[in-house]
Amino acid sequence: FAVLTKDMDEAVAVTNRVAPEHLEVQTEDAVELSKRLTAYGGLFVGFMAAEVLGDYGAGPNHVLPTSCTAKYTGGLSVHTFQRKTTWMRIDDREGAQQQVADSVLLARLEGLEGHARAAEKRLLQVPDGSAAKKG
Repeated sequence: FAVLTKDMDEAVAVTNRVAPEHLEVQTEDAVELSKRLTAYGGLFVGFMAAEVLGDYGAGPNHVLPTSCTAKYTGGLSVHTFQRKTTWMRIDDREGAQQQVADSVLLARLEGLEGHARAAEKRLLQVPDGSAAKKG
């Protein structure tokens, strides 16, 4: 489909909002303009970069996100089948104190008193897990 806009700024804004499956940029400044585009399944830049070339052998993935889902995901790849996890390890009690204090403050600002108290417990623990004396 085509969308008529008043200028390129509006065209970029609409395109990023619509997040098309295929997006061809065939303007005189195609490379620079494409740097402003953030949501698309497959991007085809330049006069000779027709979407059909991506379909039939130029190299880009052909299993692309549809229905505006390019706002948050890309084409099918090996990464689709990999599980991403995050983890954290903090053993340095002294080094963690500012981070813990910040967490207490932020939790209270969000109204999450249980989170704040859980963080405060880390202020009161010594490395062997026993409670430190307040004093």
